[in-house]
Amino acid sequence: MAGSERIYRRTEAGDRAWVSRDPGLRAEHRTVLGLIGSPMHSDAVRKALRRSAEAAVSQWLAELEALKLVESSESAPEHDLDFTGSFNFQQLTARKEPPVD
Repeated sequence: MAGSERIYRRTEAGDRAWVSRDPGLRAEHRTVLGLIGSPMHSDAVRKALRRSAEAAVSQWLAELEALKLVESSESAPEHDLDFTGSFNFQQLTARKEPPVD
């Protein structure tokens, strides 16, 4: 996993902006706020907005974070989307002895 992977969640201010359909927000910001109804991995945000350039999505997330409408934390191993972070090939291939009765 890359260190840039984040988990995004709306803040209380972000919830209020989303519910009120704050007209002061750009359409892109409202779209992203709508996606992040519950904690969401940065890769999932980018995938949901795949018609937009990755750099633009990253910029929108940064802007929303600067406005304190979303917050993020570093992705932890349990957020690993392809489950390879905890993959242990040696453990998987280790021969298991049958239990002794």
